[in-house]
Amino acid sequence: MKAFSLLMILGLFLTACSPSDSKETITFGTTAGIYAKVIDQALKPALEKQGYSVEVKTYVDLIEPNQDLADGEIDANLSQQKISLTQFNEQFNLPITALTEVPSVGLGLYSNSLTSMDDIPNGAWITIPNDDLGTARALRFLEQQGLLSLDAEASAYGVTEKQIDSNPKDLTIQPVLTAQLIASMASGDLAVIPDNFIMANEMELTEALAHEEISEELQYIVAVREEDQDKDFAQAIKKAAASESFKQVIEEKFQSFGK
Repeated sequence: MKAFSLLMILGLFLTACSPSDSKETITFGTTAGIYAKVIDQALKPALEKQGYSVEVKTYVDLIEPNQDLADGEIDANLSQQKISLTQFNEQFNLPITALTEVPSVGLGLYSNSLTSMDDIPNGAWITIPNDDLGTARALRFLEQQGLLSLDAEASAYGVTEKQIDSNPKDLTIQPVLTAQLIASMASGDLAVIPDNFIMANEMELTEALAHEEISEELQYIVAVREEDQDKDFAQAIKKAAASESFKQVIEEKFQSFGK
């Protein structure tokens, strides 16, 4: 009997000391800019209503938030699109997965000198993002606008300038660092710029000559570790992102987001 009692006490002790599914504070990783604001102004209040505290760690690139998530330094990140995470996992094989989509911004075509698509002259100089996905998206976007056509057999988001089949306006396409795209408008005719950069620089999205149609693969997502996706805190994030209070904040403060 005494042995049984000791086993019961030991079992209760081990249960009390074992990792719990409950979590009081959720730490998000994100990049500086619009999605840090989405966490602070929309996700955080919705999670606080469920009893969670929210902390945010800000990064300057897209690799560290995924590495820190895999290492358990943060609980979730909001810093990338679904296609970016897919490509990242193909390269690095980390145990992280998309948990839920959030409203997303796309690319815009901006100019300091032109006011409509009809004004684009032959030989115009267009700067685009120089990272692989940014370049592919920009080229697909320009194809959407009828400014060029791409090899029909090219990968959807692996296409490069070398796979431009037709360029009727003889446009010069110049990839540059994403952070330099806004400044590039001073010397070029047009720039393909992520709308979150426009918003972060307090410029107006209405200045764009055109906006990208956001596909399913280009939706921004909250990512978590695979082992955590069914835990209470992860389900709370999903609930927060689907809540009416979250949607209301997006409608009021982030009207330009695709839904």
